[in-house]
Amino acid sequence: MQSRLQAGSMSVHIRLNWAAVIAAQFTLIMLSFALSSRFLASVGSFPEWPASVKYVFGVVATAQAAALLLFGTYRRSFRYAGIRDLLALAKSVGWSGLVAGGLQMILHDLRFMGSPDFAFLLVDSTVLFFLLAALQFSVRVADVGKHRRRGQATKRVLIVGAGDGGASVARELLMDTRAGITPVGFVDDDPAKQGNQICGIPVLGEIKDLARVAGKIKASEILVCIPSADSAQMRRILMACRKCGIPIRTLPSVSELLNGQVSWKDLRAIHVEDVLQRETIQLDKGLAEALIQDKVVLVTGAGGSIGSELCRQVAAARPRKLILIDKSENSLFYSHLGISEKFPEVTTQPCLVDVTSAPSVRDVFLRERPQIVFHAAAFKHVGMMELHPHEAIRNNLIGTRNVAATSAEFGVSHFVNISTDKAVNPSSYMGLSKQMAERTVREMAVRRRLRFMNVRFGNVAGSTGSVLRLFSEQIAKGGPLRVTDPRATRYFMSIPEAVYLILCAAALGQGGETFIFDMGEPINIYQLARTMSLFSGFVPEEELPIQFIGLREGEKIHEELREDWEEMQPTAHPRLFTVAPQAHFRGDMGRMTQQMEQILERRDYASLLEYIDACFPKFAAGRIAVHEVEEYPTLKQVAGVA
Repeated sequence: MQSRLQAGSMSVHIRLNWAAVIAAQFTLIMLSFALSSRFLASVGSFPEWPASVKYVFGVVATAQAAALLLFGTYRRSFRYAGIRDLLALAKSVGWSGLVAGGLQMILHDLRFMGSPDFAFLLVDSTVLFFLLAALQFSVRVADVGKHRRRGQATKRVLIVGAGDGGASVARELLMDTRAGITPVGFVDDDPAKQGNQICGIPVLGEIKDLARVAGKIKASEILVCIPSADSAQMRRILMACRKCGIPIRTLPSVSELLNGQVSWKDLRAIHVEDVLQRETIQLDKGLAEALIQDKVVLVTGAGGSIGSELCRQVAAARPRKLILIDKSENSLFYSHLGISEKFPEVTTQPCLVDVTSAPSVRDVFLRERPQIVFHAAAFKHVGMMELHPHEAIRNNLIGTRNVAATSAEFGVSHFVNISTDKAVNPSSYMGLSKQMAERTVREMAVRRRLRFMNVRFGNVAGSTGSVLRLFSEQIAKGGPLRVTDPRATRYFMSIPEAVYLILCAAALGQGGETFIFDMGEPINIYQLARTMSLFSGFVPEEELPIQFIGLREGEKIHEELREDWEEMQPTAHPRLFTVAPQAHFRGDMGRMTQQMEQILERRDYASLLEYIDACFPKFAAGRIAVHEVEEYPTLKQVAGVA
């Protein structure tokens, strides 16, 4: 009942507004008639004009009122008046003039075109159009004036891009007084726009002048409004924005704009990939199809961030069958559901299997007979594995051994093990377990002449538990951003890049190699936290605190991509390198793994750690106890950290 009353009240309110607009328009029709009559009488060219004022007024006013009602001009919003509203007014006034002129010719004077009445009709139509336009734009003009009067108290923004996207955002901001945002300038690289004004806002320079312009106009935020910018252009713009030290937001790309229109409400925080300080790799879909089409493909860890994306790219390459393995029921369910909905033509088989169970893994291979295997199942959180080192060995080493050995038994043509930069000179049990997994695959490939290989990369931007996702979640909660150490650096790559590296390894690998992707320079985590704060629309420390929490046990200040003895070799892909198999490590990983498995079966975890220390004395000697740091330097003291 209450909702019906509210709906009825709203309907009555709308009708009252329409009635008021119609009354105002009728008043302007009479005012226009009076002004036009006075003007033509003062000219003196028509001493006997008009022959019948009442008759002319009746015809013209009736035609004008009917046209305004017919074109529905009373229903158009005053607050959001624009070009289309002007066109509607022009059409209504134009048609009313034609109708009135036609009636005059038929009913009054066939020589109408040369009569005083025709001159009156032209003047009256012109005056009426301007009066109606003034009425239509009255609210918007008042809003803009009010907005400018209180502009000192609003957020002053500098818009990057004076094209259609920037102009649309500027217009909306000028119209929307509730936004609390005042556009005060543009920057754009187009020489033809320099010095011009768009929506009354000046173009003050090029993108390279961004920091100078922002300081000059005292901008408090930057809006990047170039939806057509590619990744290289966007990275250059964001590098210039970051030097300003003020919050930054951007419009979605053209592909993200569903209806082709832009609005300041569409402004978003920067994507995770936008913070990568390098050109992102271009993916070759043909490579995946040549490798996978009509093959039976198995992916372990199919419910994880990498595994699920890998499954999507494999499914897009049209395999004969895709087998998804994961021990997490929930993750496997959603990964399988997503693949099935997006690629209904692909036959998929979810298998709830723990790779640490060799018999369970063998059952899947016996039933499905995969030809290509991607091994993404792993425990990856350093801190968690420091608390449970036996689980790191069980899952990351023994699980890899089980899948690789079963793949060899069933004649799998390509096997790719997914590793991490933490396997290089490891300082954590997670890193050591991945290093042992790499060596297991390498030894198996060399001894049995198999096309088995490893891929090694750094942090995957946006994956579950990555520092970028953690920062995003902390920003959503209002902070603080928790940084381990102001000196810490990490390598980053996007999820699509990581999956592409895996597919490249499968296509190019001959057996025993470790593939490494050129990820550019490592990124300082503290500077990354500041960048993500700015790109999310916050001033670091002032609006979003940054807190140093110290390195956790097993973590390193800097990660590495290769061991000192490993020699990087180029491949057919300019951004992809390999480390050829070498007998640098003389131990027998098969025997060691079997021994660790027997210790795990006895649940003698202390003996397991002793055995690891004995097998890897460099790892044991290199582990550094990380103690709690009582005091860290302030943000100002570390602001210069590169």
